[in-house]
Amino acid sequence: MTQVRVAAVIPARMASSRFPGKPLIQVRGLPMIEHVRRRALLCGKFEAVVVATCDEEIARVVREAGGQVIMTSSNHPAATDRVAEAARKMDCTHVINIQGDEILVLPEDLERMVLAMEARPEVEYWNAVARIEEAEELSNCSIVKCAVSRGERILYCSRDFSALEGLGKDRFEPIRKVLGVLGFRKDALQQYIRLDRTPLEIAGSIDQSRVLEHDRVLQGILFQRGYIGVNTPEEIRLVQACLDQDPLQRTVLQELTLS
Repeated sequence: MTQVRVAAVIPARMASSRFPGKPLIQVRGLPMIEHVRRRALLCGKFEAVVVATCDEEIARVVREAGGQVIMTSSNHPAATDRVAEAARKMDCTHVINIQGDEILVLPEDLERMVLAMEARPEVEYWNAVARIEEAEELSNCSIVKCAVSRGERILYCSRDFSALEGLGKDRFEPIRKVLGVLGFRKDALQQYIRLDRTPLEIAGSIDQSRVLEHDRVLQGILFQRGYIGVNTPEEIRLVQACLDQDPLQRTVLQELTLS
């Protein structure tokens, strides 16, 4: 039986349309990309943790901090394509794509995902999910959401589940928030980037819909919470407040600054 070797790849680029330069924005004394990379290292379950980028500015910062970098093309249409290029150069069987704006991802949640992949290495596609906490999230189109089966298999993705808003908190099930932590069997990742784009993927701008519309299994992994990612400058303030007020986040931040 082939040994499962899971690598973490963090895609990052300076030319974000909504927040240019965000990987190097300083948050509590560290560039954002370093928050994400060091959290992946704290997980302790990865064969390797690399930053995949086309920008020398990002590469220099990561290397100066002792991190690994794989330089990629600047022409990729999406982060997954950048991750796929990096993965081709790595000795691994599975890849976890940790989006570079998932600044609050918890190392223990990443460990949970690695362990699930090790237990079921035949599964091609994985995605971190979290429970809905407020009814307003159901209609917030900036949050991608999904319906899941009883075994957390992702069945359908959408930005709008507002039809459920008036049904009460107990009716949030079986809806989850889709998080920016995606897992792939390495060969399935290379297949994914060759699949045709699909109608629901295009209409909702939801990459996960491509997997579902091509009849592939997309397995959800339930994380403790769906912490905010950083897509706009305004969200930096919310992240800083979370780092200051959330006991789990305060503990992780202390570990990061010591690493």
